[in-house]
Amino acid sequence: MAADPLLIARVDELIALFNRKSMDIPDGLLDRRTQFLLNGTPFEAMLGRPADDPLVLMIARGAAGYRFAIKALQHALPDARVQRGDIENAATPDGGFAVLLSVSGHVRGEGQPLEVAAHVRVSLGAAGTVSSAEATVEPAVVAILREARLRD
Repeated sequence: MAADPLLIARVDELIALFNRKSMDIPDGLLDRRTQFLLNGTPFEAMLGRPADDPLVLMIARGAAGYRFAIKALQHALPDARVQRGDIENAATPDGGFAVLLSVSGHVRGEGQPLEVAAHVRVSLGAAGTVSSAEATVEPAVVAILREARLRD
């Protein structure tokens, strides 16, 4: 099953919004339960509180979870830009897909250029919105980004 062209257009719109430093999200892309994962760890587990805590779920899922993640990335790489690679069908019944995203920018406080390859696997819910998005990034790169986020 091929990835839905309308969904891919929404992903491309999200990338364009990110590159303009906008916090907007295309309608119909995410819902309030959309889960985000980094290297297999759900965002809610990264907040240091129980994953089923309603406050944690409110911050880590859906539009809030997306905004939480991109603000952290934009703080670490103030001039971050994203480019999308080819869409690979994930061969799942939900019409999910995988995509390679290239994130580039200069590390906060160092000015050193950084190019990040993020392999993202997207699963879809019954309504066609993203139910989960899991990014896989080299742990050494995650450590660089984490350290850069701590700089003013």
